[in-house]
Amino acid sequence: MAHPNQIAIRQLGCRATGVRLRGRTGQLFALFQNSFYFNLDDALFCVGHSGLNSGPLNIATDVPKSVDWHQCGLRLGDRVWATGDKIRIGQRLELTINQTEIWRPTTVDCGWSATTLNAGLTALSHFNEDDVPRDGLARLVLSDWSSLASNPVTDYAEPAIVDLCRWLRGHTNDTKWMNRLIGLGPGLTPSGDDFIGGAMIALHAIGEAASANRMWNIAQPISLAAGNRISHAHLEAAAAGLGSAALHNAINALLHARQSELKTAVRDLDRIGHMSGWDALAGVVTAFRAHLAEYDLDRRLPTAPRLAQAFPREFRAVDHRF
Repeated sequence: MAHPNQIAIRQLGCRATGVRLRGRTGQLFALFQNSFYFNLDDALFCVGHSGLNSGPLNIATDVPKSVDWHQCGLRLGDRVWATGDKIRIGQRLELTINQTEIWRPTTVDCGWSATTLNAGLTALSHFNEDDVPRDGLARLVLSDWSSLASNPVTDYAEPAIVDLCRWLRGHTNDTKWMNRLIGLGPGLTPSGDDFIGGAMIALHAIGEAASANRMWNIAQPISLAAGNRISHAHLEAAAAGLGSAALHNAINALLHARQSELKTAVRDLDRIGHMSGWDALAGVVTAFRAHLAEYDLDRRLPTAPRLAQAFPREFRAVDHRF
């Protein structure tokens, strides 16, 4: 048997701790240039380069971004098994866990109020809309609807998002909106899933875990039936209030109206996936507006956002998560 190449793990997401890893087995089931996914029993994790964004399922290694994981001898279906300090993947690769940082999201700072949250949402609305992706759901929530370029995803999602807001505000018990959103849109994690995940994380952040739990009770069987293992794992983490570091930073910045931090967080969200960061932010904003009872079903947003002015054009280069 060939001796496997050893790679050091730089950071483990909080759901990839030693307790969950020890003594488990699984297989590699998704392989990309910049990352790969494996499961250990019922737990799923994403391994990436040194620049992989911090998140609950993510395992960042010391491998430089220039390395293509396809060239490391990995194959779909490779057996994976874990001991206390190593994760072995097939016969070619061994990840070492010694002295590895455990990432956990920052807790929401105390002292926010409806006033500061309103101010944070207002600050976001003054960014430039030009850099909000035209695909996905972000423009439906974050832009001036009068300038919205219609696409099939937003057309299908719009009534569902309205009904979600009514549900969050206790105006309806109808949950058919979830069937419209889960699985909606292309990609490894569809826009609708990222949107629902962002909303659940936002609800946890403002102390409305009960609402997030009710959302997950509705979403879980629909997500399982959809059969997207990767998206389901991210939704499961979101149901526990866990998302990417950038999303948690954006939530904290919105709650406290910290405009400089918000600019940085939006820039970092722009680098996650193709549209995943933006779609999750749209879910956050929707949940916050519903919490403030400001989601007016009879009017559209009065002010077009100005998102591009928040960060330099060079930050538009996308560092895909997958």
